[in-house]
Amino acid sequence: AVYVYRLLDEEKAADVMLELDDDVREKLLSSLTSREIAEELIENIDSDDAADVIAELPEQKQEEVIALLEDEEQASDIIDLMTYAEGTAGAIMGTELIRVNQNWTVTQAIREMRKQAEDLDNIYTIYVVNDQDQLLGTLSMKTLIFASASMRTTIKELYKESKVRFVNYDTPAEEVSRVMQKYDLVVIPVLDDDERLIGRITI
Repeated sequence: AVYVYRLLDEEKAADVMLELDDDVREKLLSSLTSREIAEELIENIDSDDAADVIAELPEQKQEEVIALLEDEEQASDIIDLMTYAEGTAGAIMGTELIRVNQNWTVTQAIREMRKQAEDLDNIYTIYVVNDQDQLLGTLSMKTLIFASASMRTTIKELYKESKVRFVNYDTPAEEVSRVMQKYDLVVIPVLDDDERLIGRITI
């Protein structure tokens, strides 16, 4: 299994690792060095999956892997995710998402979105936040691209403030699943106690 795993390219290997049964993954992880786990695995998966994988490692190896991550923001996100109680929205959310500040111009928003999109396979929603990172609403890509009369138009002028369904970081995972199923949601934002956007959960 180790031999076959090492034949795969990094992205495919990361996908395979996430699909393995827990006991098989544990044995495979034990055959990899901390550097291999950090550079070839963790850097190719979403933050929520990364937190789960690292949590399965012995404590010393956890620290080594996190210390070896080049992306400090990713390392910080993973550490934060590992602090949430198991079985809650915080524990299963990912921190990769697209957010734009209501005061940004279209030009600035598009520039920032390009950076944020590097970590995403699919863009489901553009979230609009204020200066405190509190969730205000959502914006469609179509509106952003076509409805702006000028690239200096601000996001505040484009989006409509609306009630967005969300869950809190401590909402039980079963309740998250029920809400998403009830309202046929592909993705749902996760907020903290101050209504700040901290992550998102995909179906």
